[in-house]
Amino acid sequence: GFRVYDLTHGELGEIVEVHEYPQQFVAAVAYRGKELMFPLIEDLIVSIDQEGHRLQVNLPEGLVDVYS
Repeated sequence: GFRVYDLTHGELGEIVEVHEYPQQFVAAVAYRGKELMFPLIEDLIVSIDQEGHRLQVNLPEGLVDVYS
């Protein structure tokens, strides 16, 4: 699985599931015992390292705090 890193919060965790919805895919990340979810859209993705299994994102302000 891919590990997710946010520009503000650093390492968030590993993607445990990807949900497919009509408009987009949504990643579910194991984060502090909870499932943090965010859309896999171009606006949020900073970079993808296929070999290193690393996804860097810039999540909207306040999103991670909802799961804290």
